[in-house]
Amino acid sequence: MKKVIDGLTITIPENVYDPAEDSFLLAENVNISAKNKVLEIGSGSGYVSLLLAKKYPTAEYFCLDLNPIASITTKKNAQLNNLSLNVISSDLFSSLKISRVFDIILFNSPYLPIYEDGLLSKAWSGGLGGLEIVRNYLERLDEYLKLNGSSYLVISSKTDLKELDRLLTDLKLVWEIIDSLKEGGEKIILYKITRKLI
Repeated sequence: MKKVIDGLTITIPENVYDPAEDSFLLAENVNISAKNKVLEIGSGSGYVSLLLAKKYPTAEYFCLDLNPIASITTKKNAQLNNLSLNVISSDLFSSLKISRVFDIILFNSPYLPIYEDGLLSKAWSGGLGGLEIVRNYLERLDEYLKLNGSSYLVISSKTDLKELDRLLTDLKLVWEIIDSLKEGGEKIILYKITRKLI
């Protein structure tokens, strides 16, 4: 399927997450400075990074996805829109050989507290409390995010938010909720998490 979203021409194959309200919430709330290094985990079709690359062309963008079809799709959509993204197939940070270089890390996480098999369902299946993938992400964030850098994390009200707050506190991360929206019977929440010297 091919569609135009926010002036971008996006191709979305069957096994790739179609940009939805959570994607738009993330893309609309990120501010990027010139020459920032930006990493998106779970890029799917590439929509978020492509929109940001269009708005902030002097930054450098890296996109990771566990789904190899999504990685190929992100790359093709970048070419389709004449935008530059560095695309890597990776399970979270596993394929990265560099550390503490990113000013901004974006993650529209698999936040629903469910277990589902299948390539596409990995985009929303967050396991116990909706936090299994998020926990792994947060525990390694310190290795890849610069001091005073920010991570933007999309979460749902169906996620175990008390456990998330406890995890962030234990990891000595500073956070705030910067935006949210209601979608059906849930609230989609955007956290801004900062790595500071405490």
